[in-house]
Amino acid sequence: MTTSEYDIIKTINQGNYLPLYDFYRTYRNEFVNWSIKEFSATQEQAKDAFQEAMLDFYQNVISGKLSVLTCSLKTYLFQIGKHKILNIRKKEQRLTYHNDLQLIDGGETHLFMEEENKAYSQEQIRTAIANLPDDCQKVLRLHYFNEYDMESIARELNYKNADTAKSKKSVCMKRLIIELKKLSLVFVF
Repeated sequence: MTTSEYDIIKTINQGNYLPLYDFYRTYRNEFVNWSIKEFSATQEQAKDAFQEAMLDFYQNVISGKLSVLTCSLKTYLFQIGKHKILNIRKKEQRLTYHNDLQLIDGGETHLFMEEENKAYSQEQIRTAIANLPDDCQKVLRLHYFNEYDMESIARELNYKNADTAKSKKSVCMKRLIIELKKLSLVFVF
């Protein structure tokens, strides 16, 4: 790890995000091109994977999980991104598409999106979910990505019963819509 890369980690930990934006701009296009070439990813998949990798990088820095590297930050980020692409491709095989927006079949999700009458990008949805509290992230991911039913979610998250899990999911969906509205007003990176 170079001194400047160590400084990036230190600066982000101190609450200054400017180096994070610079790092994003420096490697985004290179990562997208590399992903398309190496993994036959679509440009959208590559962009989503890079966005998720950047979020994981940020979370690892502020949580203290990442303070010293044995490789460059670029290598670290690309390795995370590689796994994100593979996961995105797996998830997309299990999902249906509606207006170029990745949605899980289910009336409730379609209803929320129709009410808002907006087309959000996958990147915005992933960013919005990452901005939710941990309990909401878990509920939504378990239900929509892992296809858990309400009873399984209640057991997994130690809720009283399936009705409690269903209620929590409804609250989390409303929070997700609020986050998506915020993201549509602000350009994330």
